[in-house]
Amino acid sequence: MTAHFYIMAESFSNNTNFSLHEIEEKVKRLAEDVSLINRYKKSNKLYANYNDVYPQIFYKTYTVEDFLCRAQDLKRQGVDRDVINALQNIFQKSMTTTITSKEVRNELFEWTDDTDCHGLIAFHKIDGIDDTLQIIYGIDGWYKFRRYFLGSYPKNGEFFIDECCKYFPRLYFHQRNKTTVSSILKNSSQKIVHHLAELNDKYHLCKTTPYSRVETLKKFNSMCNFDQDASPEGNTTRKKDLSWKFINHSGVEKSVYCEIHLKLLLDDSDKVSTDRRIYFHEGKKDIQNGKILVGHIGNHQ
Repeated sequence: MTAHFYIMAESFSNNTNFSLHEIEEKVKRLAEDVSLINRYKKSNKLYANYNDVYPQIFYKTYTVEDFLCRAQDLKRQGVDRDVINALQNIFQKSMTTTITSKEVRNELFEWTDDTDCHGLIAFHKIDGIDDTLQIIYGIDGWYKFRRYFLGSYPKNGEFFIDECCKYFPRLYFHQRNKTTVSSILKNSSQKIVHHLAELNDKYHLCKTTPYSRVETLKKFNSMCNFDQDASPEGNTTRKKDLSWKFINHSGVEKSVYCEIHLKLLLDDSDKVSTDRRIYFHEGKKDIQNGKILVGHIGNHQ
């Protein structure tokens, strides 16, 4: 699915609510985020209508056009060089569009289908538009946006796992998941995305020092919104069934026991089943730089 993001006039409004330092940091951070998003050019497009955006007063009394067209003057007047470069970098990675800010505001949601989704690039919440689905301000917002539409339009197992690799950066997915996830994908795609998001975003925050799996899971379960608590496998005789091979930094296959599992008790329509699982290992330093290893998504192994 291709995501089309728009920079609109309102993307730069409300800056009077921020200090100059806050504006500078927001610009620099957004430029870094846009560079990361730009790594996936085939599935992310960024647009700007310069007629709408250029006149917007953005920093002190300076407009966006001043930053893009009169950079040397701004530097001589003491504007941070890094801020100027950051804003220019954002627009250098965008394409020109004739779609107006008004059209984006009024019609954005209607443009989305199973092949294309549409959203906004902004520094802040824009009133009147669903910020959960449509507003991107920072890389976390981009991940949330892409995950939402992945849950809504999962297509097939291969597509789904390939997209997961992009939007859950702390997780590493065994290739077998492209096959196994198909058994539960049709009815549980949103639930899968939700559980993967919790795992990606929160597990590392719950790790105890020194590390204790039991105590970490207690903290993890208390922090997350799960139908059932995550837990390790209680039957040690099933170790072989829950072990999958991953390649370590030396290029050697290593069997990893992925016994911890998330239990997707409810599907997307709240139908109950005890047969849906995500099995994982919390990570090994010599495999994928310590990422969480997702060995199985699918029916109960």
